[in-house]
Amino acid sequence: MGKMIVWGLIASAFFSLSFVLYQLMSVQGGHWFWSASLRCLFMWLLLTVIIVIKNRGQLTQLIQLWHLFWQNWRFWMFAGSIALGTYGLLAFAADYAEGWVIAATYLFTVVASLIVLKFFGQHFSKKTIYYSVVVFVGVVLANVGEGLRHQTVSSNYTLQSLLVGAMVAFIASFFFPVGNQLVWQASQPKQTNLTTELNLRQTLLQKLPYIHSPLLDNALHKVWLMAMGSLPMWAALTLILHPPAPSPSQITLSFLVALTAGVLGTSVFLFARAQATRPQQLAAIDATQGSEIIFALLGGMLLLGTPLPSLLSFVGIALVIIGLTLFGKAND
Repeated sequence: MGKMIVWGLIASAFFSLSFVLYQLMSVQGGHWFWSASLRCLFMWLLLTVIIVIKNRGQLTQLIQLWHLFWQNWRFWMFAGSIALGTYGLLAFAADYAEGWVIAATYLFTVVASLIVLKFFGQHFSKKTIYYSVVVFVGVVLANVGEGLRHQTVSSNYTLQSLLVGAMVAFIASFFFPVGNQLVWQASQPKQTNLTTELNLRQTLLQKLPYIHSPLLDNALHKVWLMAMGSLPMWAALTLILHPPAPSPSQITLSFLVALTAGVLGTSVFLFARAQATRPQQLAAIDATQGSEIIFALLGGMLLLGTPLPSLLSFVGIALVIIGLTLFGKAND
């Protein structure tokens, strides 16, 4: 469990850069759509190059991935759009709140992961639930503290905009665990000893394809498949939104987000998840995303001059760290 947690924390450090750079692109006037869609496009292109290089210039494995994608293209479009649609929601939220505030709200993913895993039929100890609540309370206090601070000091963000950013980040907290769990679930053999009358969960699971391929043992391949599946969604949104063209700076920053938070962060996170053999381990790895608030705050202070949070927000951050520590020990 210890090594899984470490890998999860490393992934969180990479993920946190997206919150900081999304805010930077927003401050520079960039449209949230390009911040998210270019990230996915660059991520897919980078992964394609990496896969070819790892195979010494041979295209055999890349062709196999194409075949695997088209065999279940509806599933990969569905799972990829959900999981990587998170990027769009978080980039949109960056127009309304500071990066670390969005990261703090997005930490509801700790609780969201439990809800998602519970829906898929997994079970947890009471300690796991209690410590998740501690993390959630910390998230709430961090947001409340920041909201109160913005009421008493001059700021670029109003209380109303903070609320919008928080609500969007809250919705996003469900997207990533749902998309990842769909990919994990599709790699598991289907149950055969089902009752005649299926419940909602069993009905949905039976509709998922069973994708058994050694290619899915590689985290990079999973990310490539999900990124490929999300591209049609971004193309459709381009036609709907008609966003203004991105600036060279936004293109460059989107590439950096794709490289760090996209390729490195997502791959490391999926690698950690692939090591899990129990539902509690899956939830614990998902919970390491909570450290993103720390990394996002430090990055914001260094790159954007973000002021220190209020005392109440610091109490919330401390509860998040304590909750994550207890969470990891409870599932060791």
